[in-house]
Amino acid sequence: MKGLELSERFYFEVVKSLIDNEFPMLKDKYSAGLIGYGSDVLENDDELSRDHEWGPRCYIWLSNDDYEKYALDIDKTLLDKLPLSYKGYKTRYVYDEDYKALVGANTKRNSIHHIAITTTERYMKIQFGISKKNGEYPLTDIEWLCIPEQKLLELTRGKIFYDPIGEITYIRNEFKYYDDEVWKFKLLFCWKEISNLELIPLCFARGDEIGGKVCLNKVIENIIRIAYLYNKTYYPGYIKWFGYEFSKLPKVAEDIENQIKECQCSSDINLIMNNLKNIVKHLLKEHNKMCITKHISIENNKTTRGLCDISVKHIPDIIEESLTEKLKDLGLRGSCDQWISNSDLLIWSEKFTDLKHIYEEGKMLERNRVGDMII
Repeated sequence: MKGLELSERFYFEVVKSLIDNEFPMLKDKYSAGLIGYGSDVLENDDELSRDHEWGPRCYIWLSNDDYEKYALDIDKTLLDKLPLSYKGYKTRYVYDEDYKALVGANTKRNSIHHIAITTTERYMKIQFGISKKNGEYPLTDIEWLCIPEQKLLELTRGKIFYDPIGEITYIRNEFKYYDDEVWKFKLLFCWKEISNLELIPLCFARGDEIGGKVCLNKVIENIIRIAYLYNKTYYPGYIKWFGYEFSKLPKVAEDIENQIKECQCSSDINLIMNNLKNIVKHLLKEHNKMCITKHISIENNKTTRGLCDISVKHIPDIIEESLTEKLKDLGLRGSCDQWISNSDLLIWSEKFTDLKHIYEEGKMLERNRVGDMII
């Protein structure tokens, strides 16, 4: 049984019954579901997933008033009255120092359940660092750019089991995907990174296959990110699911997946570059079909000593032409997770929300005196 199905049954057969019996005043006044991190949220879990952070679990979203009144009591009731197992799976967890995560436990002593009792406002504040204003969670373009896609994936995947209030469902719909301007801004960054494909044959020509493969893998990463963008689907920040989820995409992925694999496995630079050329053609075919910008074609490359016959350097410029002036004037391109890989910055909202100052204050130094542009 998949973890998401297990957790849904666990909620309806055990957790909901306990709350209904012990807290009848909360009838139809809270929501429940499973979202957030975890392979079970993506329904990618299997036997290998069950060693940590896996098992019967869920979220409970209370109103702000009911959270203040009942959260501690609900937590204590669940600790006292939840069975030790459900359908053979442990419902108690302890922190494991080796995994640095929660693992199943056979005892109530010094263990916890895995039911997150919270409110929608606390969830949004803790996970995204944003507060409700006039009943909404309005975000500027820069605030959108400061939220890693993994966090948006956590909010919008999984399943809501029970939602008579409708608030968490409404929030998930509001954050379902980017608006067109932020979306194009992220596309611009990916295409700019893909332009580095011309470095690959230069490395190979000098006998540096390691450097060439590093360049290749960075280009492939951005090709895959573009495929997610053209499918208007958030990509997983956990790298183990990056390619796995890519293969499920309904558009583009099937056309280019085998060519990507050939590039990664081959040392034949001609094969690699021919595959990359075909991949770029597939991406541009989808781009033009979506009418994102004016029609774009591959251009001939004049700057790689005859080693690479295609150029995509013009594509970011064409995308940029379609952006608002405010986005054009930002001091850097892309969202935070396109140029940051440090997980400490990408997991914690108090870290990534601070990045908006980099966008807002990213003015360039003036370089208008003698010699400035050379040094």
